[in-house]
Amino acid sequence: MATRSAYTKELNKLAGHVTAMGQAVVENVCATGRAMAGAGTEPASEVIAGHRATSLLGRGVEDACMSLMLLQQPLARDLRLVTAAFRAVSDLARIEEMAYQIALTVEEGAPAATSVVGRDLGELARRVATMVARAMDAFDSEDVEAAEGVFAMDDGIDGLYDEVRQRIVDQIKSDGEFAPSAPELLTIAKYYERMGDHAQSIADWAIFRSTGSYRGHSMGDAYE
Repeated sequence: MATRSAYTKELNKLAGHVTAMGQAVVENVCATGRAMAGAGTEPASEVIAGHRATSLLGRGVEDACMSLMLLQQPLARDLRLVTAAFRAVSDLARIEEMAYQIALTVEEGAPAATSVVGRDLGELARRVATMVARAMDAFDSEDVEAAEGVFAMDDGIDGLYDEVRQRIVDQIKSDGEFAPSAPELLTIAKYYERMGDHAQSIADWAIFRSTGSYRGHSMGDAYE
């Protein structure tokens, strides 16, 4: 009984750490958006300062997942949690790394041309942060309907990304002095678009945690 109690505590701790990392990542994405929209370098500095701690948290979750799988050999529902946590944290780590790269760009001297698309980049960040937050809420609550709602949000991210990209291209054509800033701005916009893809992946793992199905493929049926 004591062993089972310790095992349950480890599972609960794992779920809590995934939630904590999700919250940190959402805050970081929001911070980069504020920086891009004109709030200065302070939000970016906060992201940079917290990068190592967030990365260590992610690696700690991955290590805990491996330990549970190798030493405890969880079955059925517990196995789904461990597997989904391992994969969701991988997506969160990629989002966090892109937020970190955006923050570095800002702190090193964000292109002055952010005045052209800075507000739109801030809106992209806000939408992505909302998408990640909702994916994590679905993961925590094992809410399939909420997870599926995340997928529809990606259309808005893609649409705004296309608008930003076109605005940058148009500005290059009309203002030669803008051209040197364009690659960094295009990269930042692409980072946000990719973050949305990772948020969808987290939603997929939320569904898997609840149902054992990932993108329509049943997994682990033998363990039920």
